[in-house]
Amino acid sequence: MKKLLLGQFWRSLVLERLHRLLAIVIVLQLIQCFSDYWWEETYSIVYGVMIVTAVTELLLTRWFAVRYAVQCLSILGFILWKIPIVWYGWPASWKVWADVTQFVSIHVQQLHPFYELSIGVLALVHFMSWVGSRRIGAIIVVVVSIALMATVDSFFPLELWHNIAWIVTAGLAWLVVMHLRQLQVRHPDSWEALAERPLDIAFPAVIIITVVILAGIFMPRAPVILEDPYTIWTEAQGREVPVFSGEGGVQKVSAGSGNKGSSLSGYSRDDRKIGGGFQFDYSPVMTITTSQSSYWRGETKAIYTGKGWGDVKSPELVDNVYGNEGELELASPRADEAATKEVVQTVTVLRKDKLPVLFGAGPVSRVSELKSDNNAGLRWNPEEWELRWSKPSRVQSYSVVSNVVILDEEALRKVEPSTVDARYLELPDTLPQRVRDLAMEQTVGLTNDYDRAKKLEQYLKDTFPYTNTPDVTKQTDRANGDIVDAFLFEIQEGYCDYFSTSFVVMARSLGIPTRWVKGYATGFDPNTLERARFGGPSEEPDPSGAGTYTVRNADAHSWAEVYFEGYGWIPFEPTSGFSVPQPVKETVVQETSPEVAVPEAPVEEGTTESNKDWLVLAGAAGVVLIILVLVFIGYRSRRARQLWNHIRNRGNTPNQRVVREMERLLSFLHRQGLRRESHETIRETFDRWGKRFTSLHGEFEGAAKTFEKARYGSDGGSSQMLDEFNEAATKIRKAL
Repeated sequence: MKKLLLGQFWRSLVLERLHRLLAIVIVLQLIQCFSDYWWEETYSIVYGVMIVTAVTELLLTRWFAVRYAVQCLSILGFILWKIPIVWYGWPASWKVWADVTQFVSIHVQQLHPFYELSIGVLALVHFMSWVGSRRIGAIIVVVVSIALMATVDSFFPLELWHNIAWIVTAGLAWLVVMHLRQLQVRHPDSWEALAERPLDIAFPAVIIITVVILAGIFMPRAPVILEDPYTIWTEAQGREVPVFSGEGGVQKVSAGSGNKGSSLSGYSRDDRKIGGGFQFDYSPVMTITTSQSSYWRGETKAIYTGKGWGDVKSPELVDNVYGNEGELELASPRADEAATKEVVQTVTVLRKDKLPVLFGAGPVSRVSELKSDNNAGLRWNPEEWELRWSKPSRVQSYSVVSNVVILDEEALRKVEPSTVDARYLELPDTLPQRVRDLAMEQTVGLTNDYDRAKKLEQYLKDTFPYTNTPDVTKQTDRANGDIVDAFLFEIQEGYCDYFSTSFVVMARSLGIPTRWVKGYATGFDPNTLERARFGGPSEEPDPSGAGTYTVRNADAHSWAEVYFEGYGWIPFEPTSGFSVPQPVKETVVQETSPEVAVPEAPVEEGTTESNKDWLVLAGAAGVVLIILVLVFIGYRSRRARQLWNHIRNRGNTPNQRVVREMERLLSFLHRQGLRRESHETIRETFDRWGKRFTSLHGEFEGAAKTFEKARYGSDGGSSQMLDEFNEAATKIRKAL
C-alpha cells in the first residue's frame, strides 16, 4: 500500500506539478535580462520567493488562492529580512483618515520597488504554468521565451546564451511531461505499465536532452548568414548603422567583418572616425581605490584628421617600467612653482578582456603590485603619459602613484605662451573657416590662454545638449565633411567625443597647444549609493573624493588637455553635464568667530534597531496569522461553494440540472478540441469519443445514459442520478 501511494505521488508530481517548476526555471532565466538594472537585494528577494513558490506548488495541489496568498506573503517576509525598514510609529488617531493614509504611505513606500517586481515575477510564473498546461501552450511559452532572450542577447551588452540553454532544457523537459500526459489519457494500459518502471522513461529523456544541449553548447561558431532585422530596417531608412564602443572613441568595423550590430558604450582603441550614436552599457569594468578622485586616463591622441584622431608615429618609449624603483620621467618637466599632489590608486580589473594600456590619474610616476600575463611588456610614453603594453594583455590588478598638478588659476593666467611641439597646434587644411571664426568670436577680449580655454569650455557646455544618440542625418556632407564643423553648426548635439574634439580644434585654432585624451570618468561610489537608496544617514563628503569607485563601460569618456609652460598638461572638461575632478590650491580665508552650535539631544543607539526588530517580529506574526486565516477560509470554501450551488440551482429539478451540466461539459470538451458534428446525437458523439479515449469509455457511456434519462424522462429525476453524472463529468475533465 505504501509503495502504491508513493508511486501515485511521483506520477502526480510529474504529470500535474512538474511543469510549474519548469515555469519557475524559465522565469528565473528571463529576469537575468535586468541584471544591470535590478539591485542585488531584488534578486535575493525574488530567489527566496521562487523557492517558497516551488515548495507550495509541490505540496499543495489544490486551493490556488491559498497557495498564491502564501507566496505573496513570503514576498513581504523576504523584504523585511533583506531591506532595512524604518518603523515610524502608529498613527496619531485611527479615526482620522489623513493620519491613517500617511501611516500606510510612509511604510508601504519602503517596500518599493521590491514588492511590485516580485509580484510581477510571481504572476508571470503562474501565467506560464496556466498557458503551458497544454502542449501547444507549452510550445508557445518556450518559443517566446527563447525569442525574447535571443533578441535581448543581440541588442544589449549581455551574455545570455547559458540562460537560453537553460530555457531550452526546461522546454524539452516540459514537452516530455506533455507527452506523458497524452500517453496516460490515450493509452492508459501502456502508461500504467511504464509508470511501474519510471527509470525506463526518465533515463532516455535525460540522455536525449543532455545530448541536444551539449551539442548546442560545443557546436563551433559559424559566420552570420542572415542580417539581423534591426540592421535591415535601419539601412532601409537610409541611416548608418555604426558599430563602436561608445564614448572615448568610436570603433568602426571593417567592411569585410560583416558586423553591423548596434553600438554600446565602452573603451575603444580605433578613433580614426568618431561620431554616430550608442547605447549605454552599465556592466562593470574595474574598481579603483584612490586617495583623490580623478579621471582615469588611458591614451592620448595628437593628430586630428577632420574625421577623427590618429597616433603619433614612432613615439619614444621607456621599457621595463614595472620593477623600476625610480619615478617615471616626463618629456616636459614641471617648474618648481608647480605644486603637485601624490595620488595613490589600486585598480582591480573585473573583466578578462585584454587591455592596451593601464588606466590611472595623470601623470603616473610609479607602478607596483602588477598582476598580469605580461609584466615585462609594460612601457612608458613620457610624451603622451601612456602606460602602454607591447601587446594587449590581461590584467588582474595593479597599483599606481600619480603626481597630479594642483590647479592654481591665478598662476596659470600669468603663464607665457608655450613652445611645446608643433603637432599639438596642427589642424587640417580642410577645416572650414567658420570654425576658426567661432573660436575667435567666443574669446574676443581675453588676454591669456587659460581664460580663453575656460571660455571655450564653458561655451560648449552651455550651448550644446548632451545625448548619446545624436541625429547624424543633419550633417550635410557625411562623406567628406569635418566632424567638428558638423557638430558646431549642423548636428549641434552629441556626447563627449564631439565636445572634446571640438574643444581641441577650437583651442588649436587660437594657437593654444591642446590634445585629446580618452579613458574613463570617475565612476560611482557604491557606499554612497547604498546610503541614498536606503535612506541612511548622510556623511560629510570627503573633499578630495577619496574612496573606492566602480567604473563601468558607461563611464568610458574623452576630454581635453591644454599645455601650460612649467605646469604641464592641465585637463579641461567641455562636455555638458560633466566635471573633471582636480585638486585646487587652497585660498586663505579670514577667520571669523565661530557660531556656537546648539548640542542636539543624544539619540539612543538601540532605538532604531529595536524598532526594526519589533517590526520584523510583528510582520512575521502577521504573516502567520494571515496564513492561518486563509487556510481556514480554504477549508470552509467547500461549504461556501455548496451554498452557492444550492442558491444557483434552487427551483431546478435534478433532471434540469443534469441537462445544464451536460451543456457545460460540451462547452469544456469543445475548448479542448473535441468537435461535435451537427448531424450527431449526444449518444453518437459520446460513443465516438469513448472509442477514441478508451480509458474514458465508461465515463462517456455513463454520462450519455444519464443525460438521456434526464432529457427524455417523465419524472424530475433523483439526486443520485445527478451525482453519477457529475462524477463521470469530473473524471472526463481531469483526464482531458
